[in-house]
Amino acid sequence: MNKKNELIIGFFTLSLVIVLYWGINFLKGENVFSNKQFYYAVYENVDGLTISRPVTINGFKVGQVSAIEFSSNNANLVVQVSIEEQIPFSRNSILEIYDSDIMGSKSLELKLNKGSVLAKSGDTLIGSVANGITSEVSEQFGSVKVSLDQLIISFDDVLKEIKNLSSTANRLLSANELKLSSSLENIESISNTIENQTSSINKIISNLKSVSDSLSEIRYISISENINNTTVELEKIINKINNNEGTVSKLVNQDSLHLQLTKVLNTADKLLLDFKANPKKYVSVSVFGNNKKTN
Repeated sequence: MNKKNELIIGFFTLSLVIVLYWGINFLKGENVFSNKQFYYAVYENVDGLTISRPVTINGFKVGQVSAIEFSSNNANLVVQVSIEEQIPFSRNSILEIYDSDIMGSKSLELKLNKGSVLAKSGDTLIGSVANGITSEVSEQFGSVKVSLDQLIISFDDVLKEIKNLSSTANRLLSANELKLSSSLENIESISNTIENQTSSINKIISNLKSVSDSLSEIRYISISENINNTTVELEKIINKINNNEGTVSKLVNQDSLHLQLTKVLNTADKLLLDFKANPKKYVSVSVFGNNKKTN
């Protein structure tokens, strides 16, 4: 084997190693050619967060979790994240663990907060854990479970009351079985009697109806005859008045009585006026016992 073949084999092997390294990191979600910046956050509980989980800002991936280690001082967990995007943010920003899907997979979200000091590679940011979908569902399920337990207890109490009522009813039925049987027999006898007398009852109802119709007809005929008689009498009176028969017809049809009354009223009016003008003519006045009369 000459040197040329050795160089080719070595170059091919090196290329293969580079491609393999790049492929492994690519499958992990890392870009080996980017300028990464590393930041840290401390948590008491990472809640299932694993390495290679994405780091996002407003849903956009800017990096990933590169390592998770125990703290040397206590039992807290230190999470290292690598940020590939060149995004300036303050040291007051927060790395928050949240549920990225309904299955409960955890990811990190970089929440940007305002601040005067910008974060640099190697700084430790504030770590927090958000209430995920699973925790909210667990809380809701817990409240539903409590309500369901209360409902089951109430339903059990209702069943007990129904059972007590049933036993009470059974005791009452047992104690009054003879009376109930006798009552049912009496009801059946009454029902049979009514059924046998149905034809008689129908006849009585029809007779009452016919009597009522007859009474109504008689009353109607009597009223009608009275109205007819009254109408006839009124017609007779009106005919007499129109034919100048009787005093009423003379008062209505002749004006002589009106003329006489008018003369009497005029005479009385003149007499009253003369009395007012010459009262001494009609009245005699005696002063201090004087017997002399003034006409």
